Amino acid sequence: MDSTLYFYKEVVATLERVTKEQSENIEKAATIIADTITQGGMFHVFGSGGHSNIAAIEMCHRAGNLCCANAILDPGLSCEHGATRWNERVVGYANEVMRYYRVKTGDVMLQINAYGINAVTIDTANYCRANHIPLIAITCPELSDTVDRKQHNRHPSGVSLYELADVVINDYTPVGEAIVPIKNCSYKASPASTIVNLFIVDAINAKVCEILSERGITPDVWVSGNGAEGDRMNQANMDKWFRRLRHI
Repeated sequence: MDSTLYFYKEVVATLERVTKEQSENIEKAATIIADTITQGGMFHVFGSGGHSNIAAIEMCHRAGNLCCANAILDPGLSCEHGATRWNERVVGYANEVMRYYRVKTGDVMLQINAYGINAVTIDTANYCRANHIPLIAITCPELSDTVDRKQHNRHPSGVSLYELADVVINDYTPVGEAIVPIKNCSYKASPASTIVNLFIVDAINAKVCEILSERGITPDVWVSGNGAEGDRMNQANMDKWFRRLRHI
């Protein structure tokens, strides 16, 4: 077996499944986000676990993506500050993260977490519900349901992200996350969920821009700083959004 070709085919198959089965949910999510932007609210993006952060980073000052996307990049949850600190399992931690990033009524939250079971994930979802903040989740309900409701790494409530979100976009993460079988090994290699999550996040971004444009609103989008006019164009947006975004 050619492992590279196998990985490629599995990733493509998952992306095709997302495109076929989740397009309606992606459009629902994009419409909610576009409505929030139109009304002056912020679009928060939070990967509420170590590697889920990558999807939030994708929306941080990224060429082609919305300027008003406020990436929540808490150091206590990031791999570069220690991948095994397990802060994502600390009950109550998320409430301080929400406070610091000024997540409030009138905003919208896009939350990414494949399992959707840890304390930070569920506390964030509960915070959004309590403050009437629409919550869009990129997660995998089938994966969540494989974890016992009383397992130690779950939120004490035993609930899952997909049960609390207003819109759920399934990223079809398989059990164990890795997808490539290895000869003479009992485990698999190479996860695909990051690629799939980035696809979904950027697809939502594109659809939001499309909806805003159809409404006669020119979306504020970052452009490449390597182009001749990139720095000038981006500086105008940095001046506009500086006090509302934590990471520019």
